[in-house]
Amino acid sequence: MNSSTSLESTNQPDLILKLCSHFAKNKPVLSTNLCKIAFSVLSSPAAACNITSDEQYMVIQIKHILASQGRESAEQFELLYSNMCKTNVLQNRGSILNFLLKLARSAPQKDILWNTLESLDKFPSTTRHKSNLFLKRGNSQESIRSIFQGHTTIKSVQSSSTNIPSSRLTTATSSVWSSKNEFDTVTSKPSCKPPPTLSSFTDSLIQAELNLVSERDLLQDLIYSFQGIEGRFLRKEVGGVGFTIDPKTGKNLSPIQRGLVERLLGMSFLHNQLKQYCDTNDEQGGVICLALIATLRDELSAYYRTIALLQTALKKQVCLDQPQMTLHKALVYIHEHRVRFEWLAYIAEQCNEKKGGALITAVHGFLQHGSKCAQEVSEKVLTAVCKPLYIMLSRWLLDGEINDSCNEFFIEARDITAAERLWHDKYHVRKSMVPSFITMDQAKKILATGKSINFLRQICKDSGQMPEKDVLQKLSRTTSESLFSPEQSLEFDSALDKVYRETSLRVLDLLKNKYRLFEHLQSLRRYLLLGQGDFIRHLLELLVPELNKPAQDIYGHTLSAILESAIRVTNAQFEDEDTLQRLNVSFMGHSQGDTGWDVFSLVYIVDGPVGTIFQPTMTIYQCLFGALWKAKRMEFVLATMRKQQITMAKMFRKIKELKPVMHVIHILTSEMIHFLHQTQYYFLFEVLECSWAEMLRRVNQAECLDDIISAHTVFLNSVQCGVLLDENSRLLFSQLRSIYNFILTLEGHQEALNEAATKEYEAYMELQAKMELPGSYGLTEEDEIAAKARAEDFHQFLNSIRTKVKHLAQTYEQFVKKYLMLLSSSSNMNLQLLSVRLSFNDYYKII
Repeated sequence: MNSSTSLESTNQPDLILKLCSHFAKNKPVLSTNLCKIAFSVLSSPAAACNITSDEQYMVIQIKHILASQGRESAEQFELLYSNMCKTNVLQNRGSILNFLLKLARSAPQKDILWNTLESLDKFPSTTRHKSNLFLKRGNSQESIRSIFQGHTTIKSVQSSSTNIPSSRLTTATSSVWSSKNEFDTVTSKPSCKPPPTLSSFTDSLIQAELNLVSERDLLQDLIYSFQGIEGRFLRKEVGGVGFTIDPKTGKNLSPIQRGLVERLLGMSFLHNQLKQYCDTNDEQGGVICLALIATLRDELSAYYRTIALLQTALKKQVCLDQPQMTLHKALVYIHEHRVRFEWLAYIAEQCNEKKGGALITAVHGFLQHGSKCAQEVSEKVLTAVCKPLYIMLSRWLLDGEINDSCNEFFIEARDITAAERLWHDKYHVRKSMVPSFITMDQAKKILATGKSINFLRQICKDSGQMPEKDVLQKLSRTTSESLFSPEQSLEFDSALDKVYRETSLRVLDLLKNKYRLFEHLQSLRRYLLLGQGDFIRHLLELLVPELNKPAQDIYGHTLSAILESAIRVTNAQFEDEDTLQRLNVSFMGHSQGDTGWDVFSLVYIVDGPVGTIFQPTMTIYQCLFGALWKAKRMEFVLATMRKQQITMAKMFRKIKELKPVMHVIHILTSEMIHFLHQTQYYFLFEVLECSWAEMLRRVNQAECLDDIISAHTVFLNSVQCGVLLDENSRLLFSQLRSIYNFILTLEGHQEALNEAATKEYEAYMELQAKMELPGSYGLTEEDEIAAKARAEDFHQFLNSIRTKVKHLAQTYEQFVKKYLMLLSSSSNMNLQLLSVRLSFNDYYKII
């Protein structure tokens, strides 16, 4: 009890001082250094963190040791460990297992430890409690801190220190006590050498202290590495951009020094990565990439200023005896740059091998990050890279010019020579280059605005001042932040809408008024889509003799003269002179056996600004004219046949044998007329007129030229689909052409019958006149034989014609039924209704 009281009355710092004096053999300088080392170790946070608290790791190590002693020991330990896990008394089982593991490993060297303790007998205050002294050291960090808080002799010890810095002593002692002291060496590697003495332990401390690297030298090397320069202890990584500790010169670094240096070397890696990106893309990148590089170099310049301050502080430490610069302080110095460089390096990595709008999109993605630092860095970078984009955007919206030598702008210009293709092909949006903060609707408006300006100046030759110039100037006064900043984007969006609307209205005004857009639409409707009925009908009558010829025998000047004749005698003569000059005839490509009907076509020549709308669609107009022209020709053929039938019925009423044949032809002609009238009504009214009315409505509501082009294209596509010229109606149109051919075949049969009946009638009338001549004695035998033979030939011809017509009627009916079946199975409701009208009373049994 008395001994315990005397130990507690003695202050623990006094015990440490006496112990250090004993180790130093009463040498004051060495004693002071050892005290400083002892206090640094005991107060270091690492002293309490050296114990490994991984419980499972400890269990495995203990089992490994016990397994070598026998299976029963291992099983006994498992039983004891399971009981330990069930109790709630022990709070830190990992530390207890670690303690037991160390005791097990140090058991063979018990005599060495006790010999070392017995050498401390010269100190009367420590002779009775040997184990207590050693248990104090690892007991708790709070107990060590209490030593320094309650004793005043520490300051005198620290003030009496020599030129050896405390950090060096601390790291030296840490290295000795952590992994390289004699106790651990003896424990880990048992040998036959004599046990170490206190003097040898003291010598190892001094030797370790002398071999350590000073923090000043480390800091100088780190400053070099921060700028990408190698030093004594730090070398560049092989094949990398970072730095690593030299294995030869860095072997004397303590674990604490090595850990701090490795943390600081991360800054060198980030610096080298950013510098490498700048050097690599400096010559290859465009203006947007150069803006990113300029921002990175601004950050590097600020970083270099911080490095200069760090170098200055290191020099002042030596020359002016300023407060000590340490590795910990260096961490604080560069912390802010490290955080910013981490995000900048990440941004640079994402922007690698990207340019223009794709690069801006990559940077804009970081603006939505949850980190405040990431948002600040990305906003600064985004503001810089958006400036070149904003300049290109302003030039495009205000002047219609693209200054983009590196293909970074999301509007691309192509080399187009044809004026009619400027609007369609010269400019287009590159979707991969559209920044993420610009929607596709906005991109299309931007494209249309610049195209409208170029269209006005290059095609319309309109050099007048743009309307609402103040709106354009307002756009020029906005900043690049308005592109991506939510607060300012509304202003940019409104300015863009105004510019887009004003330029588009200017284009529409010129097309509708100066260049007579609606007049051209009406002319195309009248002449190419057969809307001018009297002109088309008269032109057909005039062209019949000429177009019945083979295609190679027809001459263009002949058809042009016929066209002019049709214009002069119909209401087409009241058209504008410019419209009539644009109307002409054309020949399509022909092959062997084609007639004029197969190659004839009307054309309407459109040039100038309105050619932008109509020129790309003239081939569609040619196809529509061909389909409608065939239907109109069939209508004309059937009407001509009907008139001929009426004439034949009156003229040949005395030829009784002709009536049955004419009846069959009349019935078949009526079927064909009904079929063609229903088809014509569907083409000209339900398809053409409805689509035309819809197109006019959309054209009147159009806000830009693209809307007019879209409305016109939709109109033509609708008509194409209605007259069975689209991809889905090829089989239907093929059936329709076959039905048209049956009409022409029936016309040929009727022409042949008319010709034969006319000859028979003339012969009959000649024979009757001969019999009624005054003084005539009637017919001779030869005349009777010739008349009888002629009558027999005519009867045979009538029978053959009747057979052909009946066969034609049967074949025609089969094709019509197939055509109706295709119509009824179509997905188009209008075609299904057409099928109902063609067989409204189920005349054609298609089921």
